[in-house]
Amino acid sequence: MGFAPLDCHTQRMTLAAEHRHAETSESDVISLTIPAKMQFVRLVRIAVASIARRRGLSVRAIDDLRLAVDEAFSLLLVDQDHGGSVDVTFEVDSRELFVAMVQRITSGPVAADAEATLAFEVIIADLVDRFEADPTAGVVQFSKLLKK
Repeated sequence: MGFAPLDCHTQRMTLAAEHRHAETSESDVISLTIPAKMQFVRLVRIAVASIARRRGLSVRAIDDLRLAVDEAFSLLLVDQDHGGSVDVTFEVDSRELFVAMVQRITSGPVAADAEATLAFEVIIADLVDRFEADPTAGVVQFSKLLKK
C-alpha cells in the first residue's frame, strides 16, 4: 500500500496544474494553507467532506475521510500547536479524491516517533485506498477511490 516516491506530491501537483489548462481535463485542484494548530483541522475535515459529498461518496466513506484527516494532522503536528502552517491540497477527478498535506513549521519539521507512525499506518490503512506518510519530511498523502 502507498504511493510511489514522496516527490509524487510535487509531480502530481505539477501535472494537475498542466491538466487544468487542458480542455479535456475533469480534475479539480483545491489548495488550503492553514495555521499549524489542531483547532484548524476542522476546516480541512469540512472541506474533504464537502468534496466527497459532491462526488457522491457514501456517508461511511465521508466519515472515513474525516477520520483520515484527523489522523494525518495528529501525525504531522504530533497533537500539538506549532508556529507555521500546513499546506493541504485536494485533487479530485472522475476516479479518486487525492489529499496531500505538507507541514511548514517555523522551527523546522516536527516528526512523530516510530510508534505513532505505526499507529497512524494501521488506522489509515482501513480508511483510504492508498496512503503514504513521511513524518520526518512532514508529508502525508492519501486517496480514496470514487465508486461509480
